[in-house]
Amino acid sequence: MRPSKQCLRSDQGAESSFLFWFEVFLFLAGLRKGIAGNFNEVNLLKCLWLEQERWSARITSLMKRRLLSLSLPIILLGGISLFGEEKAGVSEEKSVKPGINENFLDPKLKVDDWLKRFEVESREVFHEKEKVLEACGIKKGMVVADIGAGTGLYSRLFAEAVGPEGWVAAVDISAPFLKHVVARAEQEGQKNITAILSPENSVSLPPNSVDVAFICDTYHHFEFPRGTMKSLIRSLKRGGTVVVIDFERIEGVTRDWLFGHVRAGKQVFRKEIEDAGLTFVEELKIDGFKENYFLRFRKD
Repeated sequence: MRPSKQCLRSDQGAESSFLFWFEVFLFLAGLRKGIAGNFNEVNLLKCLWLEQERWSARITSLMKRRLLSLSLPIILLGGISLFGEEKAGVSEEKSVKPGINENFLDPKLKVDDWLKRFEVESREVFHEKEKVLEACGIKKGMVVADIGAGTGLYSRLFAEAVGPEGWVAAVDISAPFLKHVVARAEQEGQKNITAILSPENSVSLPPNSVDVAFICDTYHHFEFPRGTMKSLIRSLKRGGTVVVIDFERIEGVTRDWLFGHVRAGKQVFRKEIEDAGLTFVEELKIDGFKENYFLRFRKD
């Protein structure tokens, strides 16, 4: 196998050699995940330069200097933790709801079908998106992680809110969704979005790099919430916040399909997140939310 000619090159010498072998590693990891067929189609393969002690700062610097250009914007981590967040026991965590993400893991997923479901006025988080954006407290220059970015609705809003000095990481387990996020960003001239294809038990973000993490209608899709939250907390800066929007699950009130789809209610999810190590800050009431709730947490 020949390495991609589009591999990101940094400095010289040993680092270039490392990049070659790292790309080989990513390719083999992708084969193991069964998504290698997407490489040529959506240009998923991208080299990522990691240095043992200073890689987090280097990646952030590269992103802001636009060396991770939008022409090859998807960082593929191939289901293997590269950031050291997986310790003994986390990788052995059992799925809390097997199969819930089957549709999203399908390489033939039709994004247009999901656009009709995700970006429609009848969906609360779409209809009230401006109120949600304001409640998130996004400021210029921030780094925001959109966890479970889907079609990229909020990734685009965040990219505008943080401005050219800020950055948005659109994280998802679905390659077709990320391909769409990238194409839409190029179309709209948004150069501060990086798409990250993550495994199912990690957000695959650098430590201490994120100001605000946004998890919208996605926490109930975490098959491995303990591992995912562990990696997310690792990625947060001290004082960083996590916004969780999810569905109320109340017997006799919640729609039958939704009651069966969402594995637990608000109090259970809140406890899981607090047990993972975050501090509960508040629940905000969003006008127009009838089925959804808005919770904020902080890393102390």
